[in-house]
Amino acid sequence: MWYKKTNILLLIALSLCFSIVIECNAKKYDADDLKSNRTKYNFNLDWRFIKENPAGAEAQNYADDKWSVVSCPHTFNDIDTFDDLSLGHHDGEANQWRGTVWYRKHFTLPKSESSKKVFIEFESVRQIADVYINGTFIGKNQTGFIPFGYDLSPYINFGEDNVIAVKVNNDRGDHFRDNFPLVWNHEHWHPTHGGIYRNVFLYTMDPLHITLPIYDNLKTVGTYVYADQISEESATVSVKTEVQNEYDSYKNITIEAHILDNDGNLVKKTATNGILNADSKLIFENTLKIQNPKLWYTRNPYMYSVLSIVKEGDKVIDSYESPLGIRNFEFNKDSGFHINGEHAKLHGWGQKPTNSWAGLGAALPDWLRDFTYQLMDEAGGNFIRWGHCAGSPAEIAMGDKYGFVTLMPGVAGESEDEGETWDIRIAAFRDMIVYYRNHPSIFIWEGGNWAESAAHYEQILDVIDTYDPNGKRLMGNRRADNAACSEKYISIEIGTEGWEGEYPNLPIIESEYCRDEAPRRAWDKYTPDDNYFNHKNIKRNTYKFGSEQFAVRQAEHWWKKMGKKPYHSGGANWVFTDGPHGGRCPTEVTRASGEVDGVRLPKEAFYALKAMWRPEPQVHIVGHWNYTETTEKPIYVISNCASVKLYVNDELIGEDTEPNNGYVYKFDAVKWKAGEIRAEAFIDGKLKTSQIKKTTGNPVAIKLTPITGPKGWLADGSDIALIDVELVDENGMRCPLDKGRVDFEISGPAIWRGGYNSGKENSTNNLYLDTECGINRVAVRSLLADGKVTVTAKRDGIKSASITLKSKQVDFKNGLSTDLPQVSKVIPKDEPLPAHIPYIPPYVPGVTNKSELFKKFSYTGDSEAMLRTNVFWGKKPYTDLMINYTVIPSYLHGAEYVRIPNSDSRYWARDLLQFIAGKDLTLYIGHDDRVNLPDFIKEEYQDTGDDFKIGKVKMSLYKREVKAGESVVMAGNCDGDAPEDARMYVVIAKKK
Repeated sequence: MWYKKTNILLLIALSLCFSIVIECNAKKYDADDLKSNRTKYNFNLDWRFIKENPAGAEAQNYADDKWSVVSCPHTFNDIDTFDDLSLGHHDGEANQWRGTVWYRKHFTLPKSESSKKVFIEFESVRQIADVYINGTFIGKNQTGFIPFGYDLSPYINFGEDNVIAVKVNNDRGDHFRDNFPLVWNHEHWHPTHGGIYRNVFLYTMDPLHITLPIYDNLKTVGTYVYADQISEESATVSVKTEVQNEYDSYKNITIEAHILDNDGNLVKKTATNGILNADSKLIFENTLKIQNPKLWYTRNPYMYSVLSIVKEGDKVIDSYESPLGIRNFEFNKDSGFHINGEHAKLHGWGQKPTNSWAGLGAALPDWLRDFTYQLMDEAGGNFIRWGHCAGSPAEIAMGDKYGFVTLMPGVAGESEDEGETWDIRIAAFRDMIVYYRNHPSIFIWEGGNWAESAAHYEQILDVIDTYDPNGKRLMGNRRADNAACSEKYISIEIGTEGWEGEYPNLPIIESEYCRDEAPRRAWDKYTPDDNYFNHKNIKRNTYKFGSEQFAVRQAEHWWKKMGKKPYHSGGANWVFTDGPHGGRCPTEVTRASGEVDGVRLPKEAFYALKAMWRPEPQVHIVGHWNYTETTEKPIYVISNCASVKLYVNDELIGEDTEPNNGYVYKFDAVKWKAGEIRAEAFIDGKLKTSQIKKTTGNPVAIKLTPITGPKGWLADGSDIALIDVELVDENGMRCPLDKGRVDFEISGPAIWRGGYNSGKENSTNNLYLDTECGINRVAVRSLLADGKVTVTAKRDGIKSASITLKSKQVDFKNGLSTDLPQVSKVIPKDEPLPAHIPYIPPYVPGVTNKSELFKKFSYTGDSEAMLRTNVFWGKKPYTDLMINYTVIPSYLHGAEYVRIPNSDSRYWARDLLQFIAGKDLTLYIGHDDRVNLPDFIKEEYQDTGDDFKIGKVKMSLYKREVKAGESVVMAGNCDGDAPEDARMYVVIAKKK
């Protein structure tokens, strides 16, 4: 094992250490005095690309001068995504180009660097990357989401042209279950946006150097930084630095560790002397004690950094910077999550690591990923679960600086895998931990998206014990309840939909809840429709919610599943951004589950969650104030305060002091009047905040607003400028009902990428676009040539608008740049504790479901299911219908049963219902004959020949025998292809 070998080497290294040389405090820090031989190059610029698979393209002298010029991040699926209506059935967008393409990059390193080592790092490539340097094959990576790298040193011609060639394939099998071995490479999980879609870096460094945290191919682990013995008075920081000597003689070296504060000032440093033999690699440890440390909280994520330095004599040879956040934490089974002794409810989102953007696909500059994180932070988030593969390096660092507790997977689909798939998965899990283990925002390692065997769990834990032995992080698998052995290995329950915990002795965090879908463009049924309620596919939708209902349901899902449960740590709303993955609504070109749409424009649900989750007093009136004279409708106000008053044109409509689901204040039958509607929110009778929405006039003008990165719009060939396009009235107010077409003109050095319309096919990459609710957002990509770009927006009868952007030249030479990707710098600030917490019913620890037959029971539908005993005439089969069992076969009397929500009769999930049999039993399913028989019943159950009625609906009875300890998984009833009044299947179990 790696750790056994390195521990031995560490002892050797320490035995060669002469002494601890320095340990001192300092206030000022001069980085210029510590310049090393290491250079990190931005390797994103100026690649050659062809959407073909020509023979011999790996050769150094291959003629690529007629290939396209692109820069990374790059995908070849930016023009064929977000453009097809969802297939429904939880299938993702399938109509994307798939196959083999090539990238080639020419670069020259000066002869003056010929004594240096050269490494390349790919932050990841979708899906399979074969990498060549100067015609020599150096390796393959198939993970699609985990950073990997290579030592290029033996192949580099210094002072001459070198060529990196990457053959990329994003193909996949038709069905994700059969997509062996890469089961996660399928649009069911992630849109198959192929390409070098994240950053690429090139490093040159001295043969005596600190290794990179890239295990794949390099077999190196970099630095390992962690804090222990943490209190407000002090903390002990350990820095384990792997140093490699590739000289042919030993080196007498000093390894320093410098701790810097968030402003870059030196807090403390220490040093160790040691001898490192020729052609060897050792880990050296430094330990520092910080007085009065600033701790990392979700509401004040204070970040230090650690600079590891290798010196030979007084000369700095190499240095490497690692993140450091100092925090204690606990996930408690009875009281939830605590950070540094302070209770915090975790609320946030699941997010796909592709982070797809309409018109751009998955290839985003880092600042656009930061843009999404800023929105999540604005809405009060403090938790993220990457599903079901790892987020990017930039995004994990954003979790550090924005204070997001992170649930981090490696790569997985939704299966217990064997053979080559498992080998790739467990290696990727190892590589992920080595790369990300220093990030304080990661609190939980996700072993997989499904339960594992005991042997696999042991491998997962061995990887954690080997590479993150001091991180104190928890480990869990989503749907761990599918295996009886799981409880022995997991340390936290990663739940789904939050209705009930299955492990009474473990803390719980929710990985996915609220799978509802609704487009941004549909306000409510009182508003003129925008191709939603009247859409040709609306009957096929699993969800038929407008933006108002979608927003209000956020509170219901949150409060009932997590918010009102003191023991529950919190959870991830599924998902934050709309994207072309697994949608259930064929009215949309996305899975419209996001709080923001596919170009990150907020829905009403975004503001609803902000009003619930931000700690400061918040209030939000759901909807707009532009109705017709006869409109009379309920008005919903979301607030984290204790009471709300509502006014129309200064007339008090009412006061609500008893919110539904903790945060929803409802005012019935409010008559619309032109003017304004105002909500005032109170705590202890004192006005804390208010909001006004006004009636707008007709649109008279177009308003354009640019959005660029913190350093501006860079002419690097991959940077993006966003432009918001609004229709405004004579007072400059956005017109919330506007939905007309806008035509665009563009001139200058740029590529138009446009935006999308959520309910229309083929709306991307066009020089026209409809507004939705008065606004849309378009994107323009830079070229390598800088200059002025003018965009003009027009509509007949409306005042047009123009905007001129200037892209900034990027300094690069010979294919290399030292200007690294831009992201926002965050200055930590101490947010307040929540202004008001709704009343939470008392919690009695230890009270659990006492079913004899349904053990580890879970239900992941939109509503709650309940376990009941003694099925008989007069018992209710459904939680949401006032009908009873009538005549049922007598042999079912006295059986246990599931009271299930009939509202899920047209809902599908692979793992809708699951349990482990507590005894040998016969399992029965009553199924509505009008609904196509689900595959799981066809394949696993026998028709008994008996039937019974629930109300007027005939239910056929199927059965199977189940052994004690066996895991049973039932999928959904159907996926919308059934009568509107279809009945959900019912589940009954009888002990043998």
